[in-house]
Amino acid sequence: MNSNTKMNPSRYCYSKCINRRNFIAGITAGLAGSLVRPSESLAQDASRDSVKRHLYVTNNKDQRVDIFDIASGHKFVRSFPMVGSVVGGVCANAATNRLFITQQSEDTVTAYDLPTGKVQWAINTIEKFGLDHPDRLSITADGSALYVPMKGSDRMLILDPSSGDQITQFKRPGRPHNTWSGERGKYMYLAGRSHHTLYLADQRTHRVVKKLGPFSWPVRPFSVDSDERYVYANLTYLTGFGIGDIETGAVAEVRHMPPRERTRHWDKAKGGLPHGDHPFSHGIAVRPDAGEVWYLDDQWGYLNVFDISTSGFAPKFKGHVELFDEINQPWGRDHGNRWVAFSIDGKYCYPSDGSVVDAETGQKTSMRIPPSEKLIEVEFQGETAVRVSGQMGGVYE
Repeated sequence: MNSNTKMNPSRYCYSKCINRRNFIAGITAGLAGSLVRPSESLAQDASRDSVKRHLYVTNNKDQRVDIFDIASGHKFVRSFPMVGSVVGGVCANAATNRLFITQQSEDTVTAYDLPTGKVQWAINTIEKFGLDHPDRLSITADGSALYVPMKGSDRMLILDPSSGDQITQFKRPGRPHNTWSGERGKYMYLAGRSHHTLYLADQRTHRVVKKLGPFSWPVRPFSVDSDERYVYANLTYLTGFGIGDIETGAVAEVRHMPPRERTRHWDKAKGGLPHGDHPFSHGIAVRPDAGEVWYLDDQWGYLNVFDISTSGFAPKFKGHVELFDEINQPWGRDHGNRWVAFSIDGKYCYPSDGSVVDAETGQKTSMRIPPSEKLIEVEFQGETAVRVSGQMGGVYE
């Protein structure tokens, strides 16, 4: 597949057909005055039987977690404070009502109560284990273990989610960076920022049982389909994404260039490459229950949509969403975020710049959230979490 692939104009906007608009510059006023005390309930306005879909958005700038009501047009609900200003990763477990956040600036892993925001436990990984720089953590599908990549120590740290105590650890070369919990509970997928090979660990034994790759470049953000058959990965210097067949070990690449009408404004329209090692594409996710994979073009501000419903190993380009407002203007220089996440039902895509994209129509909406790469959805039944989303797609009960 290459840049000559024909676009299907079904539901997505691309080239000149998008309706560019000016978007709301800020989020709901008065956020600072709405910080919740740990003793207050974040779901206190929900009746015992009501269903609430809350988006938890980590906010580095204000060192807090902001909560939005998805069903009410992403209306701001309230916030709770977090310690530190450089979030490495965020994940949650519905069964225990817990949210887990790593702070790279503080070398900490912290567990919060989802309804109240109250800290359940917190550890400093240097003081407790002699390991630094905790990054994008994930929790096993059964909620029994936290996988914390220690980017500064070339180690994968596995913790007890109830206490923060160590279960085990093992070496994961190449600066451990991103993780993914298989929805079927089979594998935990482990990538290193400087490493071309993806490691797969058994979620029960916590032992590496398979390796996928090497890919042509180091593996950056990646996503896995719900059946754990294919991996879709940003590769540092590939405009497009890599594919890995989990069963056979085969790997392939999809190369995809932005439209000429955008790149001809080379001097003015480039958005920059803010992440370490300057990846060309940084942000990818499998859209829940839709047979699609979406990836983000770092420089040019496109969300590219590929159909994987017919063949997971041979995606077909469907179209793209333009995140910029004008064809000759840059995208994303002001916030430096590059990520793709979805709501549990796959209706909304969150491309990290604060936009909320209607994934069914392929259009940006007027709704806004704070720019953030670390966010997840939590579905509540009353004050009890029943489902959560992953950081790069994925749905867990």
